[in-house]
Amino acid sequence: MGSQELIKNIETGRLPVVIYCEKRYEGICCMLKVTRNNKVFLGYDDTYDDAESEGGFRAVFRYESFDKMAEAVERFTNKSLAELTIEPKCYELFDCEKPQWKEFQWDLYNGSIKMLDGYSDLNIGSLWWRGLFLKKIRPDSSMEELDAWIKQASE
Repeated sequence: MGSQELIKNIETGRLPVVIYCEKRYEGICCMLKVTRNNKVFLGYDDTYDDAESEGGFRAVFRYESFDKMAEAVERFTNKSLAELTIEPKCYELFDCEKPQWKEFQWDLYNGSIKMLDGYSDLNIGSLWWRGLFLKKIRPDSSMEELDAWIKQASE
């Protein structure tokens, strides 16, 4: 896929456009989706279909330009745009009885989950995932610690 093909799919195709899918944990894949306004959605999920998802990790990265976004995608994937595929067929990578969510949660908390770089804005909408990312809570936090984080984040 080249830049022009990606731009065409963003402008005329189904949004967002999946351009990368790779298994990172048993039953959990890392996916990149791009959309208008130079946004990249980074997701770690146990299903290819957002409608079936029960709360995987999602972060939205915004970039100042398409070129900066494309460069960040290439660095993240270690592939050129030409090597990436629009809507890759990777359903079989999700097959798993028990996805490794606890391992993912600890890795996010410990800062070992790879993120995109060079962005102008980052948003992690879920308080749970944002709390782990910012090390405000741990995967094994008590209900009191979770309640305190929710209260702090809501102020």
